[in-house]
Amino acid sequence: MKALAPLPLSFHPGTQWEYSVASDVLGRVVEVVSGESFGTFLAGRIFGPLGMNDTDFWVPPVKRDRLCALYVGVDLLDPTKPGLLRADDKPYPGAYTHKLPRESGGGGLVSTLDDSVRLLQSLIPGDATLLRAATLELMFSNQLHAPLCVRFPNVPLQPGWRFGLGSSVRVSSDPGLPEEVAGEVSWGGLAGTIWWINPRLGIAAVLLTQRYFGFGNPYAYEFHRQAYEALGH
Repeated sequence: MKALAPLPLSFHPGTQWEYSVASDVLGRVVEVVSGESFGTFLAGRIFGPLGMNDTDFWVPPVKRDRLCALYVGVDLLDPTKPGLLRADDKPYPGAYTHKLPRESGGGGLVSTLDDSVRLLQSLIPGDATLLRAATLELMFSNQLHAPLCVRFPNVPLQPGWRFGLGSSVRVSSDPGLPEEVAGEVSWGGLAGTIWWINPRLGIAAVLLTQRYFGFGNPYAYEFHRQAYEALGH
């Protein structure tokens, strides 16, 4: 945080939105306010109460044989090209095999399908959640002023995607998807992890692929489409 503080802003706050280290800064704010390390705070407030026993910033030796390998496509620019290669050096050599002195608010957790489902279930409005209904509604509401939308460096603008508090918020559907997709909240991860919640319909889904930068691959969109179709939408 000391290194980030003196750096110039890319733009004046409120004039644009771009993917950044904002969540990492927020993680440090949590540490300062709580007086705990970020991992300890998450374990006590979220992982423990939800029974997420396999979610942490590292995998202890007793669980190491369950750590899945990460793969990368033979051509990142063409995800349909057949072939996968092991990527044992990503996101960095020895990842998740030992504790690090700093825990990131923007990434670095390792988890399981069961734990991921528990977390998503706790965020579906109306279920037994850790958060108040008003808090969930605020999280799942667009926080950007029109016409701002989700923006990634070197990626086309996503005019139908706005941003809530920690996830994207769809304000419109896409071709091939039902109208009920509008209002959905979602995000993706470096290892091809994709999750979404539709608070209006009370449904959610998670896809774990262990494919480096796989969240934007065609199969992710097909999974999304077929999930809605299977649920009758």
